Amino acid sequence: MNLSFYLLLSKYIPLPLSALKIVEKDKDHPFRSLAILTQKEIEQQLIIFNKTPGISIKNIKEKVLKIQNLIQNDFIEKIDGNLNRWNKSGIKIIRYFDNSYPKNLKGIKDAPKIITYQGDFNLYSERSISIIGTRNPTDYGIGMARKIGSRFGELGFLIVNGFAKGIDTHAIKGALAVGGKIIGVLGSGLLHIYPKENKELFFNIVQEGKGVFISEHLPDDTIKKSTLAARNRISSALSLGNIVIEAGKGSGTRWQVEYGKEQGKPIIVLKPKGNYEQAYLPNYIIEHEKNCFIIENIDDVDNIANSILELNKEKKEKHREISNKYQKTLSDF
Repeated sequence: MNLSFYLLLSKYIPLPLSALKIVEKDKDHPFRSLAILTQKEIEQQLIIFNKTPGISIKNIKEKVLKIQNLIQNDFIEKIDGNLNRWNKSGIKIIRYFDNSYPKNLKGIKDAPKIITYQGDFNLYSERSISIIGTRNPTDYGIGMARKIGSRFGELGFLIVNGFAKGIDTHAIKGALAVGGKIIGVLGSGLLHIYPKENKELFFNIVQEGKGVFISEHLPDDTIKKSTLAARNRISSALSLGNIVIEAGKGSGTRWQVEYGKEQGKPIIVLKPKGNYEQAYLPNYIIEHEKNCFIIENIDDVDNIANSILELNKEKKEKHREISNKYQKTLSDF
């Protein structure tokens, strides 16, 4: 299905990804002809979806009315207009089903239905590391975020994070200072850059080809607290591991740590110099996560980088073995 219609189904109605997969696969699916379906036919198709294992459609009656209202108001034409406007702003959109959609995102829980991006998406590489932390770092945290970002940049890693002020921004600046590249994962649409104080940095990175910014939201969407937390699953999925510099007890950084654990990503932590507010999460991780990597000084980065690359290599080999066994089993039938 074309992009405009896909956006209608995925973002404005919206249908869950599990239902979109059915519509994408079935070239004759009734939902590909929404404009000519009656209210009863739309409702029947939603009920069919709801009876399919793994698909849950809520508020069917309300959804039917919303679909009809969108169609009657020529919403596809409005989406076409938005796509043209977004394209003029340099924003592109990738569907879940496109070949260019990042493989590391396809397997995660609640995978994004779309990825919007601005910048050089060709920069994306699996050799990426996420450096994250508090918006209110200490001088020590600032200095180490810049040094660690710089060293990973020198080692050829892309720096991935949520582009928040504080640790995220300092890690990005550290990488850029040595010619490194970055991936910023926004919790808002790309026409509403957050935080606002990073707007100039955003455009400098895009215009100078030093990175790419991505979002699962439509470009006109504004920031919400829930979207800030949710974007952490994307930042983690795009990286080989999560480095926590500094973060207090209530820091949103904990969300990325949890997402990373679900995704099997290594946890790396900067060892704090004592007990203070921003040291809470790092100290907690060191105490409770037995297999975490600990950075005590900048010289530890090279060894940790090599260990992470080796773990990723082993993970890929294991997946390859499982896939080969599965293919052999199929061929035996």
